[in-house]
Amino acid sequence: MTELTEFGRLRTSGIKTRLPRPELERRITAAFKAYNVCVLATCLNDVPRATPIEYYSDGLVIYALGSRQTKLINLEGNPRISVGIYNKSFTDWTDWYEIVGLQITGLPELLRYADDPEAYLAALSHYDWHKYRRAMGRPDDEPRNSTIIKITPTKIEYRDLGMLREGYAASQVWTAP
Repeated sequence: MTELTEFGRLRTSGIKTRLPRPELERRITAAFKAYNVCVLATCLNDVPRATPIEYYSDGLVIYALGSRQTKLINLEGNPRISVGIYNKSFTDWTDWYEIVGLQITGLPELLRYADDPEAYLAALSHYDWHKYRRAMGRPDDEPRNSTIIKITPTKIEYRDLGMLREGYAASQVWTAP
């Protein structure tokens, strides 16, 4: 019989200890800052769409910039969304303790400059739009024809297998107060 690995022992140990809320929020915020691509899942008329998209965050709020594409049409017709974020792809389980993923359910708000310049510019301040403008060879002036998708989470499922080494359950759930 093969002896269980550290991962095997920890995964089968039944660890259920929850992180204190402030620590869970700190880890979620750190994960949001560490990565910058998510998958935004929308749906309209029973046709789902999952869009990889660059994002930036402020605390637990996520901001993505969109042009007039399917994801915005879907959000206008059905504000139910899900967002997935993960830190890396892997080919084996030797790095199991580094695997982090987040599943977010939230409320999207579409911000447009023409509708509310103050709210739009406040949201834009969290978004690093300069890189994209430079890559396009465009002036370094603020984009005002885009739509900012502001996502305020109602639930975040945080999965960090490395927490098993700390004595915490690998899956933690944060819900809005």
